[in-house]
Amino acid sequence: MGCSLLEGLCALDLTDEMGALCGKILSDLGTEVIRVEPPAGAPTRRIPPFLEDEPGPDRSLYFIAYEAGKKSVTANLNCPDGVDLVRRLAERADFLIESYPVGYLEERGLGYQEFARRNPRLVYTSITGFGDIGPAARYKARDIVLWAAGGAMSLIGEADKPPLALSLPQAGLHAGAEAAVASLLAHHARARDGLGQRVVVNAQACVVWTLMNEQAMPMMHGNEPIRQGVLFRALGSERKLVFRCADGHVSALLIGGPLAPTIRAFVQWMAERGFAADWMLTKRWEDWGPAYFMSGKGWEEARELDECAQRFFLTLTKRELYAEALKRRLLIAPVSTVADIAADEQLKARGFFVEVPDENSPQGRFIFPGPFARLSLTPIVPPRRPPRLGEHNREVYCGLLGLEPAALSRLYAQGAI
Repeated sequence: MGCSLLEGLCALDLTDEMGALCGKILSDLGTEVIRVEPPAGAPTRRIPPFLEDEPGPDRSLYFIAYEAGKKSVTANLNCPDGVDLVRRLAERADFLIESYPVGYLEERGLGYQEFARRNPRLVYTSITGFGDIGPAARYKARDIVLWAAGGAMSLIGEADKPPLALSLPQAGLHAGAEAAVASLLAHHARARDGLGQRVVVNAQACVVWTLMNEQAMPMMHGNEPIRQGVLFRALGSERKLVFRCADGHVSALLIGGPLAPTIRAFVQWMAERGFAADWMLTKRWEDWGPAYFMSGKGWEEARELDECAQRFFLTLTKRELYAEALKRRLLIAPVSTVADIAADEQLKARGFFVEVPDENSPQGRFIFPGPFARLSLTPIVPPRRPPRLGEHNREVYCGLLGLEPAALSRLYAQGAI
């Protein structure tokens, strides 16, 4: 087994929740990521939920998840000595990742132009809400704002109800992942010509990318996609995709036409348990095409099939439905909850979840997701616990920058770190 992909490289992470994932990905790939925090702690330390619902600088589950594996130093960017420490670190770094408001770091002498002169190899990645130019460049951007501004929210929910937000923050995660990719592309170019560059990530644009082909609908077809909720529209029909079952929900694609063999097998299963109407056993499901549904007859049959299917699904659990669906080659799958994922047999078989010792956990350990990919020669770094606030001040400032312990004490006393 060889070295990790980015072993020997160093990154400074000056992000909030908008970009924490970027540094996490670089850390997983072997980069030494130094998390530069204000003396009071990074904003991600204050994001709920907390361990046992008790707030604290080391108890945010968000921080634990996205800052794991990094080193923590403190620096007060409103103090000249704190700014000087970050400047000196950046002169030695390969990456700098930041998500401060546009212009904030430039005002403190920590902008890209400053480092392009001091450290031409530096890849300087700025994660912004709306980019660094244009009328919205300085707008504040929370997750719900970005999800709305990027167009994704307009497609989430039922057609006759208002748009919905996702249950978990997502825009910053998309931006952080895109920032990691863009930073690595800049690193690849640097390996060729020896020069770093500025990378600007626009979180609104990252959300737009999640729309896939939907964004082309107005331009290509003169219309806009609509919210569909749990419905599926195809072959002239509008069908349910999600059904309740005995212990939750399952997704099921119950359409005919080219999928006639699967719906025929599903009807046979329902009949064995007494839930299929007589007409379903002799139905020629290949006829379920657009023309048939336009006649109106198809809609009546689809409603009755869905009603029978719903009663049938309520008699079985997700596990039972999925196991039998695999045997019968049906398009039915469980809607997994977070608890289901934690107990997932496939993830367990691949050793996906990894125990990481940490005295802050009530059980003395955390269970972390393992590597997002498996590389045979350059492995992903195993999960490590998140850092305590300022835990690596002495190691980084005295070791990397060569400060004397007495100087470190003075910086503490001055509020610079």
